Formats: sequence, structure tokens, C-alpha cells
Amino acid sequence: MSEPIIKEEVQQSIREDEGIDDEYVDEFIDILDAKYRDLEFDDELVSLTRMDIEGFKVIDELDVSISDRATIIHGRNSKGKSSFIEATRFNLFGRDNDDPLITRPINRNYKKLKTDGYWRKGRRNYLVHREMERNQSYEGHNKPNVIENPGDSEHSEAEQRTQSEVDDLIGITPLYEQGFDRFNIFSLFSIISGDLRSFYGWDEAADLIDLLFGIKLTKVDRAIRSELEECKLEDEEQEAKTRLLEYKQRAKRINDEIQELRQEQEQVEDQLSEKVERREELDRLLDKSEADSALSEKIDLKDEISDIQSRLQEKEDEFRSVKQEISKLKDETATDEIAPALQEIQQLISLPNRCPVCTRDVDPEQQQRFNDHGDCPLCGKDVPDDRYETVSEVDEEGEVIEREKRQEELEELESRQRTLEGEIEFLEEELEEKRDQLETVKTREEQSGFAEYKREKEKIEHEIEDLRDKNTSLELSIDAKKGSLHGVARQVWEWSQIDEERQRKEQRMDALESYQSIISEERKEARRRLKNRLEERMESLLEIFTRGTFANATGVRFDRGNSYSYTIHRTDNTQKSPGLLGQTDAELLLHMLLFHTTVLAELEEERETVPLKLLLIDSPYGNGPDDENAADVTDFLLELPEILESYQLIVAMADSNLTGRDKLAESYALEPVEKHI
Repeated sequence: MSEPIIKEEVQQSIREDEGIDDEYVDEFIDILDAKYRDLEFDDELVSLTRMDIEGFKVIDELDVSISDRATIIHGRNSKGKSSFIEATRFNLFGRDNDDPLITRPINRNYKKLKTDGYWRKGRRNYLVHREMERNQSYEGHNKPNVIENPGDSEHSEAEQRTQSEVDDLIGITPLYEQGFDRFNIFSLFSIISGDLRSFYGWDEAADLIDLLFGIKLTKVDRAIRSELEECKLEDEEQEAKTRLLEYKQRAKRINDEIQELRQEQEQVEDQLSEKVERREELDRLLDKSEADSALSEKIDLKDEISDIQSRLQEKEDEFRSVKQEISKLKDETATDEIAPALQEIQQLISLPNRCPVCTRDVDPEQQQRFNDHGDCPLCGKDVPDDRYETVSEVDEEGEVIEREKRQEELEELESRQRTLEGEIEFLEEELEEKRDQLETVKTREEQSGFAEYKREKEKIEHEIEDLRDKNTSLELSIDAKKGSLHGVARQVWEWSQIDEERQRKEQRMDALESYQSIISEERKEARRRLKNRLEERMESLLEIFTRGTFANATGVRFDRGNSYSYTIHRTDNTQKSPGLLGQTDAELLLHMLLFHTTVLAELEEERETVPLKLLLIDSPYGNGPDDENAADVTDFLLELPEILESYQLIVAMADSNLTGRDKLAESYALEPVEKHI
């Protein structure tokens, strides 16, 4: 089927596929138009002419010129044959951090390694210089120096370039721009011991083979896969649907709680309204004039009771004061009754307070002199005994007068006491009467409806207050719930945005997967034809193997799926597949010689292909003796220059494996390592 027809069929399938929404049709057709094109490679072939190596693994110094057609580098073990192959790859691409073969690449006798690769592209010569040293990490290997047409005296570090310029030099840029790794691309052109399956086992090997053989739909498929990768859900997007549902349920629960609170609030407000109406009704039922009259009468009675209580308190206070005075006077009267006896004692122990002659008062000093010496306070002479008695008589007269005065005062106080007792009794009777009147008013008030209404009103007012408090509490709870609902609603909105993006991506992924199915279906035929070509080529190559593992091969079958894995069928009904072999298995080396040669031989038939015409083979006989297949390997190497006519072959092997030396020398330039050290 011609390419235009394939493209038209894909376009038609895009328009008709139910899994592709209309919004994607134009976009997908644009992707098809942009990607359904052949890769464009340089038409100038690239080859290696010389390699100068210093300090790479077991190599101290090695400078080898390479034949345009086929070269075998041989020597004793550990002299640098395999290191030469690896150093050539390093010269082009630097250090592959993921390649276990490039651990400790610097020779222990050197601080850094250097490689100078001399390459020819068309009629121009190039020097690629690359070195690496180890400080805290490997450095310098990603900064090549590229010199066009270098002179003999020109220093190799003259111009520092980027890796992309090396890619351009060997012609792999179109493949690198499609997203292929440089080392994996180059693994098609190298068969390295210990890393034999680097191309065959590579996940993207099938895509690279497709593009090299012009299966343009693979470019479209890779673009679709890139779009699918962009549609890959982030962690948040993967959980968006669940989280959105959780927050929606939480929002519903909070909203239901708000509605319940509002219903309760409505009930409270209804009750409050009823209570307010009842209170207003009670206000109407209460007779305002009667209430005022009863209230006024009660106030007057309470005022009168308060006044009587005040007056009664005053009389009681006065009564207690009079009673105290009476008690005091009675105590003094009792003292007078024992005065004669006391006087005699006083005369013995006390001092006179009047002059015995003139009866005038004397000061304390005069009193002391009279008492001590019996001197008159006025004249200072002795006072006769009869004068002492005169003084006492005078004192007795004064005391009689005092007693009489106290008696009069006592009688007055007792009279006042009796009066106060009567007044107090009267006030107490009046107070009791007023209290009885107040109780009568209260009883009359209670017997009327007024008191009952008032009590009900007071009760209702308390209930109204409680209902208002409850309503306020409910309002606060509703506001708090609204705040929570607002926060949850924000989460719902945010997760809705994420979920919308998830849905958009999933919708786009579904459309892209439908698109990919169309491409895969259309590509099947192209791959089938290519696999048929590869099967025919490999079967023709198997005819070279007449004495070893593949001697009884009957045919080859490539996988009909998306890979280019294959199986060799034998006459004994057994099968040989490289996918089942270990890296150190000698048979795996035979498979890789066969597979790489098959692919490269078919590539020679393509009009547009990679200009790098180079195949590096490390230890084709393996690292140990394989007597069963050694002769077949030799035969295969002898045929290889004719099979890959346009390719430059560089084979590294040990001297012990160099069987059929004379025959190999007819097809290969033999370069002993020791000669160039």
C-alpha cells in the first residue's frame, strides 16, 4: 500500500472513530501531517581513520590507524583490545553513567584519560578530542573538542564544542531529536562483550528500527505516546475523584446539620413568638387602674411600716440609753450607803482637796505638804486636830447635796423610762396593724386575677429570655457551621478544578489511545513486510553456519507483536531465542552477530539512513573457548565484509582466537596491539 493511501486511511479512521471526539479530530490530523515524514540524514558517509588513546582502562598509550574497510585489532589478553572498542565509543559520546562497563575507566597510572578520534566525513577530516579526569566526580567527558581538517602540529584542545556537534558529525541528530538515547542508538553499531543485549533488549529498539526503515507511522505513535505521557495523572489528580466525593459528602453533612439547626431555630422562634403574644395578652388582661391602685396602697403601707419601724427604733434606742443611766445612778446610790465606812478609810489613805482653814481648793503640791507635815496650805503652820474634823464636816454636807441631786435625776429618768415603754408599746401595736393591712391588700390582690396573671407573665418573661438565649446560641452554631461549610466548599471547588483536569486528561487519553490503536493497526502491515525481509536476510546468513549451534537451523520467525525479537527453528524441533540466554552465554554472541548483521545489511538497501557506516565487534569468539562454533564464527567474519559492503568493520580479538589467520588477512587489515603501544 502506497504511503499517500496509508495516510488517507488514517485520516479517515480518525474522523470516523467513535472514541475520538470532534474536538480532537483536527489536532490529531495535524499531528499526522507533522510526523508522517521520512527522517532526513546526511548523504556523506562517516568512517574512522585513526584512534589515539591514553590512560583508558588497561591502555597506557595506543595509537592505531584504521583501514577503510575492515580491521582486526588483536593481541594478548589485557592488552587493550576490548578497551579500544570502548574508548572509541567514549570518544564519540563520553561516559555513560548507566553503563557498568565504564566503572573506573581511568588507568590507575594516569590522572586522566584522553582519546583522539580521527574521523572522515565525505572529503573532510575531523579530530574529536575527549578527555576525563576524576576529582570529586568524573569531569570533562561531556565537553568534546572538535577540529575540522586538523594539522599535524595543531593541538587537539584548540576548540571546545558541544555534544550536538559530534552528533551532527556522525549523522545521528535526526534520531536523537526523536528522543532516542545516544548510547542506545550507537549500540546498533557495536557488539561489545558483557553488554551484548544492549540494543536487542532495549525497550525502544523496535521504534528505532521502524524509523530507520521508513515506517513513518512510528513517528506518529511516538508523538502520541509523548502526549499520553503529558496526560499522565499527577498524584493529586489520581485521588481527585475520591477526595472530591469526600468533601461533597462532608459539605452535604454540614449543610444537613445547618438545616437541622435552622429548623430548631424556627421552632424556637415560633415558641418565642407565641410567648410574646401571650405576654401581650396578659398585659391586656391585667387591669392597669386596679394594678396601680393596689400597687399604690401597698407602697403607702410599706412606707408607713418603714416610718413606724424607724420611730420604733429611735424609741428603743432612747429606752436603752435611759435604762443605762438609771442603772448608773443606782450604782452611785449604793456607793453612798457605804460612804461613812469608806470615809474613815479615806481619811487614812487620802489627801484633803481643800484648805482646812479657808476651805479653798489646793493644788497637788499643797496637798502633799498638808499630808506630810500637817501644815496649813495657806499659812504653812501646823493644823490642829480639830480643824481636820471641820474639813470632814464640810465634805459631808456636799455629799448630801449630791445624793439628793442624784435621787431627783433618778426619779426623772424612771419617769421617762415609763413614758418610753408606753410609746414603744403603742408603736409596736401600730406596726402590727399596718402589717396586717399589707397582708390584707396582698390577699385581696391574690384573690383577684391580677396576681395569677402577673405570676404567669413573670414566668413567661423568664421563658422568653431563655428562648432568646437559645436562639442566639443556635445562631452562633449556624454561623460556625457556615464557616466550616465555607472552608469545605472551598475544598470542593479546588478539588473540582483538579477533577475537571483529571477528566480532561482521561478524556484526552481515551481519544489518544483510540488514535494509537488506529496507528498500530495501520503499522502492522508495514512491520510485517519488514519482518519478512529480516527473516529472509537472517535465513540466508544462517547458511554460513554449517558446523555449530545453527548448523541444523530450518528457519527464522520474528515476533508478530510490537518487538523485533525472533526465534530460530531447528530440524530437531527445538528453538533458539536470544531472549532466553544470559549475557555470558557464548550462544548469545552468535545471535547478536546474526541479528546486528541482519539489520545493518537490510539498512544498506534503504535510500535514507544513518551516514555512520561502522560496526565494532568485541571478542567475536567470546571470552572462553567455544570449539563448537569457532569455525562458523571464522566463516562468518570472512563473509562479513561482503555482506556489509558499505560498512567499516573493526573487530577486536585475542591472539588465541585468531584461527584461520591467513584467510582473515585476505579480508581484514590485521593490527597487533603490541605494535602500536
